[in-house]
Amino acid sequence: MTIEVTLKLPNGLVEEAQRLGHATSKDAATVLTEALEQLWPTLENFSEEAFFPTISGLADDQVLQLATGKMQEAQNARLGELQATGKVDGLSEPERYELLALLQIYQLGQLRKSEALAEAVKRGLLEPVAQ
Repeated sequence: MTIEVTLKLPNGLVEEAQRLGHATSKDAATVLTEALEQLWPTLENFSEEAFFPTISGLADDQVLQLATGKMQEAQNARLGELQATGKVDGLSEPERYELLALLQIYQLGQLRKSEALAEAVKRGLLEPVAQ
């Protein structure tokens, strides 16, 4: 079920969503929806299970997919671009928000990946990493 919501957003934020949408072949509404879906877990009193099922409840192929997954190429490229720009010229407010969103996506992905790696080793799907 989806509910249509109307928001008043700063022009800069909408322009950034449109630019990111163009780079990822998505419309601005989809970009903003996905950003909210990714950022929502950072808010208090959320149900993590509603967004991300427990790794132990996933099928073997899903665990392996998470364990070997990477950030989307377009997102990773944009993250690097924003980091480089920020070091040289600084970032605008919308760019800072975009950077924070991409960092959140990256960190959440790394957390899920590490949980999936541990589960894959536990199930015997992958060998433990030698230390």
